Parts: sequence; structure tokens; C-alpha cells
Amino acid sequence: MPPLRAALLLPAALVALSALNPAQAGGGGPRPVPAATCRDGYVRPDFTALKAQLTRARAQWNAGRPASYTYDLRQIAAPILFPETRVTVVGGRVTRTDLLPGQEGEPNQLAAQTIEARFDDLFQTLQRQARAACPEVQLSFDPALGYPTRLYSGMGDNGIADGFGEWTIRNFTPLK
Repeated sequence: MPPLRAALLLPAALVALSALNPAQAGGGGPRPVPAATCRDGYVRPDFTALKAQLTRARAQWNAGRPASYTYDLRQIAAPILFPETRVTVVGGRVTRTDLLPGQEGEPNQLAAQTIEARFDDLFQTLQRQARAACPEVQLSFDPALGYPTRLYSGMGDNGIADGFGEWTIRNFTPLK
């Protein structure tokens, strides 16, 4: 092979080899990580039903939502339990967050969301979790007004127990 042709082919061969993991390239090395294995008894959520439930709840909320309200939020992003926080929304905007009695520290910065923003986050969570290997998602909504009252999102694999998230809304109160 002429030296110029060999010089041109060598970079292409190196690029092709670099795309292989060490075992494929003949160098042994670590084995590829196997796909996630769901724990025994795992049942995949029905994402079509969850999206329909979320769509109905949002329509119910949009039909009668108050412009101003308060709610209390309890949130876990495992392993962290955030301080319970009261969220005040006036004219469709979060105007303040306050610690609930008995809580210490600062109000949960993640709490400062309108109900509309929470609906947006729920849709994104469903889209993201639908692509996961062993997702777990649970949603609950207020039967009268439709606002979300609970989200649990985690993984049903055989991995470690942290990494889940959950929030609950209590004491929703429309303001006059």
C-alpha cells in the first residue's frame, strides 16, 4: 500500500476503533453494563392512562381555578426531606413561601410553583419516566378542583433505594 494511502486510512481506522468498548476492541476491560433488571413483582405503569388522568385533571382545574390561593407542600428528593412550606399564589404568580410551624431552616426553594407549573412538571415527568427501564409513577388529584395532590416518581429496578421523589399538596385554600 502506498504510504500516502496508509496515512489517510490510519485516522479513519483509529476513529472506528475508538467507538468500540474495551471488550469489543479485543482489550478485555470491563464488561458492558447490563440493562436494568426490574425487581420481582414489578408492574410497569400504564402511561396512556396516567396521561389521560392528567389531561382530565388539568381540564377540571382550568375550568374553575382560582387566581389566588395557598397550599402546603411536603417534598422528598431522596434522601433529602425538605422543610414543609406554604406557597402563596396571588393573581397567578407565586408571591411568597413560608415555613410551616414546627419546621426549621429556609422554605423549600423547589416549592415556589403555581399549580399550572406543577401540571407542566407532571407532563414532563411522565414523558421522561415512559422512556425509563423500570419506572414507578403515582399521581393523585383533588376530586373537586382537579389540582394535583401527590406525585411519586422513582425506579422499580433492583438498584439502591434512593433516587425517588415525592411531593404532596395539602390545605389548598382559595383566596378571595
